[in-house]
Amino acid sequence: MTIFFCYTFVVAQEKKRPEPYKNWEIGVSAGVASFTGEYNMFKNARFNHFNHWKSELNLGFGASAKKNFSQVFGLEAMWNYSNLTGSWKYDSRPIADFKTEVNEYSLNSVWNITNLLSKNKFDRKIYWYAKIGIGASHLWKKAGVNSLNDEHWKLPTIPMGTGLSVRISDQIQINLGTQWSWVNTDRLDGRRTDMTSGNIKPGNTESDIFGTKLYTHIGFAYAFGKKKKKKQEPIVEVAKPEPEPKPEPKQQIQQAHTNNSKLTVIGNAYNVYFGFNKWDLDKQGLSNLERLAEDMIENPSVDVEIRSYADSRGPASYNMKLSEKRGKSVIDFLVSKGISASRVNAAAFGESRLVNKCADGVTCSGTEHAFNRRTETIVIE
Repeated sequence: MTIFFCYTFVVAQEKKRPEPYKNWEIGVSAGVASFTGEYNMFKNARFNHFNHWKSELNLGFGASAKKNFSQVFGLEAMWNYSNLTGSWKYDSRPIADFKTEVNEYSLNSVWNITNLLSKNKFDRKIYWYAKIGIGASHLWKKAGVNSLNDEHWKLPTIPMGTGLSVRISDQIQINLGTQWSWVNTDRLDGRRTDMTSGNIKPGNTESDIFGTKLYTHIGFAYAFGKKKKKKQEPIVEVAKPEPEPKPEPKQQIQQAHTNNSKLTVIGNAYNVYFGFNKWDLDKQGLSNLERLAEDMIENPSVDVEIRSYADSRGPASYNMKLSEKRGKSVIDFLVSKGISASRVNAAAFGESRLVNKCADGVTCSGTEHAFNRRTETIVIE
């Protein structure tokens, strides 16, 4: 039920841009660890879990480095340290309390379950993750059965885990998780399992017994190299304007040839019109500027004057900047076609030179406003 609640909560979040975050993360964690018992893994026997100890909670801590490859998959190198302790809980035999130090090293595949199960793969602020991997544990028996005191073992380990990740900024996230580790030993509790006991099936050996520990933790991670989101321009109008047709230029491009076929272009106007709060060039504008570039290349002695404007909607200071951006779009296009910037004279006028009545406070249609969102490009000597 807890997992279902977490998944429902995470999927219901507001969608973000589907931008991959292929970055590195480093993290630290702290929590509690405990010995959770042993399992009989003999192939002809059922899973037989047994724990003869009153396991205690002990402080644990760890560190990790993770590489994200997509919104779903990452690889994590992890280390965690803890002491496992407990006391014998069955009969009155004088069996000493145990204490085992565990250093665990693992390489884990980490899966964003929220994105894995979701149609849309987003960089979510909160998500449910799971992981599974392979590793090794270094055990040091510090107290318990005398014959095992101060012995060391290095043993294969299979870690599995799950948790919830909360991203509080582009760089910082909090991880709440738990990791259950299977260690291929019967000595995690500091003693050899009695192979004649009722817990063990005929034919078992010590290698068929897996000790397990649980590490529940909270951690912090820092992400490197995350893409910065582009700062969007402010929207200057609450109401979205109605769809509007692009006006036909008031001046048609005049082309005439002299007797010697030399193109006469002085005075020609190549106007460009823009959408509301836009400064990118549309198909018609690109076509007009292509012809302007061709004419200037054929006539290297002429220059061009660029005058850019905005309609009256929005603050005058913003409209001035908007008209500057429109003029820059035209200049950048001409320069990309090989026209020297020294041949371009540019000026921005904002909303100061409207071609009709559509000033502040005057009700106009979208089409009427569209005539004022323009850049005039005029060929001069």
